[in-house]
Amino acid sequence: MDIRIENLTKTYGSLNAVDHMNLRINDGELVGLLGPSGCGKSTTLFMLSGLTTPTEGKIFFGDKDVTSIAPEDREIGLVFQNYALYPHMTVEDNITFPLINRGVKKAQAKEEAFEIAKVVKIEQYLNRKPSELSGGQQQRVAIARALVKKPQVLLLDEPLSNLDAKLRVATREEIRRIQQEVKITTIFVTHDQEEAMSISDRIAVMKEGVLQQYEVPQTMYLNPANEFVANFLGTPEINNIEVDVKDGVITSGEVVLRTGAKLADGHYHAGIRPESFYIDENGISFAVDNLRMTGRDLLLFTKLGQSVVRVLVHSYMQVSEGDTIKASVREGHILVFDSSEKLIGRF
Repeated sequence: MDIRIENLTKTYGSLNAVDHMNLRINDGELVGLLGPSGCGKSTTLFMLSGLTTPTEGKIFFGDKDVTSIAPEDREIGLVFQNYALYPHMTVEDNITFPLINRGVKKAQAKEEAFEIAKVVKIEQYLNRKPSELSGGQQQRVAIARALVKKPQVLLLDEPLSNLDAKLRVATREEIRRIQQEVKITTIFVTHDQEEAMSISDRIAVMKEGVLQQYEVPQTMYLNPANEFVANFLGTPEINNIEVDVKDGVITSGEVVLRTGAKLADGHYHAGIRPESFYIDENGISFAVDNLRMTGRDLLLFTKLGQSVVRVLVHSYMQVSEGDTIKASVREGHILVFDSSEKLIGRF
């Protein structure tokens, strides 16, 4: 089921929670709605589900305008961050509940529950109560309950926020596996950019109700539309520096970063990701002020002109605080933004 959102708007008094959003999601895609708290991503999801009424705009599931259709008639499965399982019921009863509610006979409901339990790999827990399961298992029960109705669209609102870090990683991979196996169009709300980038076919980044960029994760990471997207994506975060351009030479303070840049003379904001540096004996000298071991990598804190910058190197490199390293920036990895914060080039 493909989804079209046209000029979707939700206003609360003078606040535009979602502001004239336009988006198209292809059949079978998993799309991540990403952004900081209060950006409008959950409001968008609730409008898609029918739980919130738009102030303006339209929502289409396929060719059908569902903007004014009740939630129960939209053929959706909805999973919340708190799972919303019935604690007094077994896993099987939780999964069969929406089927029984629709008038499906108990024997058939049990059969369908078992089949969907196999898909999400919880068939061995059907006789347990939710309190006897881990957080990740409970989340899979909630997903099974949403899928057993055979919906056309699956909506997930911060489904991993209650899980610890290790379980989050495992469960997000499970969500992707399940989504691909059942081939259902899925929208996944999260504030965690790593989460969105790891499992989404495309990501929609929002800020203050406005869609900033809608793109494939890798393309968005390498070509952010503006400074907000560049800053929001990436761990460690991007380095923000001030640069000057004169006769095609990009400098930060007294340091030459690039020559031959086709860019008008002037002062610009620029971004360089920590992993965009590489060790180069003929490169820029950096004094290491601080460092942090992150496992595979070492994160070095140093300065470029007046700006504190982070440089990511492999952990096998022998370096200590107070040392000096020499490094250069990879070609095409200096992101330059204009005064409106729009990306105007990579150099």
